[in-house]
Amino acid sequence: MELKTLALDLGVVRVLQDGADPPEYVAGWYIDPQTGQRIFYDPNTQKFYTMAGGVYIPLGYMNPAPKQVAVAPGDKLKITLSFKYTGPAQTGITGYYCVGVYGAFGFNEQMVGQTTFNIPLVTTPPSTPNVTDSYTFTIPAGIGTDWDDIYVKIFGGSPGVPQNLFGYENALVIAGIQPNITEFKIADFAKV
Repeated sequence: MELKTLALDLGVVRVLQDGADPPEYVAGWYIDPQTGQRIFYDPNTQKFYTMAGGVYIPLGYMNPAPKQVAVAPGDKLKITLSFKYTGPAQTGITGYYCVGVYGAFGFNEQMVGQTTFNIPLVTTPPSTPNVTDSYTFTIPAGIGTDWDDIYVKIFGGSPGVPQNLFGYENALVIAGIQPNITEFKIADFAKV
C-alpha cells in the first residue's frame, strides 16, 4: 500500500473560500502531516475518510465545547448554527448537522441531519450574526456513550456559498444508557 502525505493547511481552505478550484487528489491513502493519521480520498464523493469509515474533518474545525448538555434516548437535541452574512440573495443552501465520535481517526458520523435554507440580499455588514438555521435530532435508543461530539457545515446554494465547517468536542453527556448510582450509603441504623 502506497501512502502519500496530504498537503492540508488553512491556506488551502482560504483559497477554496475565494472560489478557486480545489487541488486534484487521486484515490488513495494519505497521511495528515499534523496528526499522522491515515485517511482515504474518494474522488467520486470528493471527501476524505478515516480508517473507521467516518468523514475526515481537519483538526482546525473542532473546538472545546463551551458547555455540555445531557441527553438520553428519546430526548430531542436541537443544534442551531449562526453566522454573519453579507452578499447576494442565496437559495437552496444546505445545512449539515452531525453527532458522532471525533478522535484519532477523524469524525465518525453517527447521526446526520440536513436542511435547506435561503438568505436574502444583505448589503450592510451586520454587527451580530444575521443568519440562523437549526436541526432537531431525536436521540435513538442505541446511542453510544461516546457520541459526544457535534459539528455543522454549510455549502451549496445558488449562486453559492463556500463550504464552512465548525464543531465542538465533548459537547454532550449521554445519560440513561449505563446504570448510574451515586451517594450509595447506609441511610440510617437504629435499635427497634
